[in-house]
Amino acid sequence: MKILLLGFNRKTKSYTVKKLVKELKKRGHTVNYMSWRALVFAFSTKKGVSIQRINGTDLKYYDYVIPKSPIKSSKTDTEGRLSRLYRHYYLVVRYINQHHKHALNEKTIQKLPVYDKLFQYYLLSNEGLPVVTSRLYTGKQTPSSVYDKFKKPYIVKSIEGLAGKQVFLIKDKEEIPDLVKSFGLGKLLVQRYIPIKHDYRILVLGNKVIGGMKRTSADDDFRTNVSRGGTADKIEPSKEMKDIAKKAAKVFGAEFCGVDLIKYKGKFYILEVNIFPGFEGFESATKINVAEQLVSHIEKKYLWSLEVEFNKKEKKAIFKDLYKIEKENLEKPLTEKGFKKTLKERDLIVIRKEKKPIAYLTHYKKENTRRVTRWGITPKYRGQRMGRRMLRALISISIKEGDEKINAVLPASNKKRQNTYKRAGFTKTEKLEGFFEEDDGLVFEYKIIPSKRVKGAGLTRPKSKKKKGGKKKKNTKKKKAEK
Repeated sequence: MKILLLGFNRKTKSYTVKKLVKELKKRGHTVNYMSWRALVFAFSTKKGVSIQRINGTDLKYYDYVIPKSPIKSSKTDTEGRLSRLYRHYYLVVRYINQHHKHALNEKTIQKLPVYDKLFQYYLLSNEGLPVVTSRLYTGKQTPSSVYDKFKKPYIVKSIEGLAGKQVFLIKDKEEIPDLVKSFGLGKLLVQRYIPIKHDYRILVLGNKVIGGMKRTSADDDFRTNVSRGGTADKIEPSKEMKDIAKKAAKVFGAEFCGVDLIKYKGKFYILEVNIFPGFEGFESATKINVAEQLVSHIEKKYLWSLEVEFNKKEKKAIFKDLYKIEKENLEKPLTEKGFKKTLKERDLIVIRKEKKPIAYLTHYKKENTRRVTRWGITPKYRGQRMGRRMLRALISISIKEGDEKINAVLPASNKKRQNTYKRAGFTKTEKLEGFFEEDDGLVFEYKIIPSKRVKGAGLTRPKSKKKKGGKKKKNTKKKKAEK
């Protein structure tokens, strides 16, 4: 499979990149790199939207995208652009999903439209999860109603800060106006200061905690980040820590994330949820191979490819694999001869995983209607939206080919398959009694709605003809006047 590491630099490979590449290549995947600065978003009336690498490669050709944090924040507002570049990630996810591909943590865009601490604290608090008491003021002043709620000193941090950067221990609120000038209005979060010497990083993968570490701050720093001189040790997370971490991941729809916790007077608080976590320090402290577990999770859940164009030779090459699926069909399987004839006469859509077919759909076009004739899904992958994915691909084909509608006849007793068609946008139109040997048939149909541009082009008379007609009438009047 083709994997894209988005936001990584090929020349200066970090520990995380090296480990990911090693695990991916070991399993036979092709890996490409690109920086966030090398994205090209293209928009046109004829071709629509495309997102490409600077070399022209379209992102839709990759099977999976593993992103890194859009950009590291730095001191000034003009350079600290994490939340603004997160919108690029948002569009990348929407684009590749549109082409039946996936990205790590893609569901976070539905829960977290802007990636910063303000949105994080809003969502976590809204779900009743324990967070450090915080306030954010959007003005320039330092009103007592905001800052006097906390005992001095207190913490002030930029909502776009990363890795312990842009976090300040404030002893006098008169220091804050200068910070506002540096970071901008509404960009500073004020928090109660909790005097602790260590915090905990819990890694969550696929709704399971894979491990935890304790980070202890350096002697002269109130922050515990390893990147700032702190030390890390392996811990066995308690049930309470695991529950909080999994709930926090769920709030953001994150399948892989690092949840930072602190404990004060017997109670845990969430400091931050990082949905683009590196894991060099974590692996060093815990000896857990995070990269291996992450790649294994990605393969198990996502690494499949959908193909829609096959010639005779390609059909012949995968016939045996497809027939294995056909023999386990929920409907009465075709004979080997009958299935071979179907593949020869019909167009084909195939989903592969680990290079082997796991689902197929056959179809053909008659006049202006596209008809689904057969489909099958390996039992192991039923219930994972394979049918819906193939139907959506078929809809894309029909729109491109100018079809008016798509239809299929389903067994009346197969409620699950009927539900798949409904979720893909099909509607039930009629019942065919005795269509199958032991069952009635139900016709499901999807109507292709022409775009306004296509419809207009077919109904509007060219302006040039109107002009010619107008001139002729004027000439006729002139001749009558002369007579």
